[in-house]
Amino acid sequence: MVVVTQLSHSRVPVDVTGAGEWVYLAREGGWSSLTDSSPVFLVTVLPQGAAFHSDLRDQLIAAGLTPSLADTFPVDSSIRLGLTWPTEFWQQAALDWLEREGGTEAFLLELEALMHTGGTQRIRHTARRMGRAALQQTRE
Repeated sequence: MVVVTQLSHSRVPVDVTGAGEWVYLAREGGWSSLTDSSPVFLVTVLPQGAAFHSDLRDQLIAAGLTPSLADTFPVDSSIRLGLTWPTEFWQQAALDWLEREGGTEAFLLELEALMHTGGTQRIRHTARRMGRAALQQTRE
């Protein structure tokens, strides 16, 4: 396999299979599915923001692969990890991503939990506002 990108400070090798499945090189030495396991290093995607998809497209092109594969990267796992992470930094990074990119409706349960357990008042209020807006959109 050709390594498309590396994630986190540990520089975990990440690739995409011919079937379009995103995989990473596990410590045990074999390739594992990113979507089946949601490894904790996925949360490190969040601070990159919009640049992540752009950089990933460039890396896919450099590897001779279709840049549209970047749209299939399991960012939802990264967001879910961030929203449920026990520290404020990752919670805020996930909220920032959702405010910027949208898709809040898919994370209503996590936002509701964050309304009560968020690390700061700012995080709790942001989660409440985003959750209410997403609920209103689903009702319309």
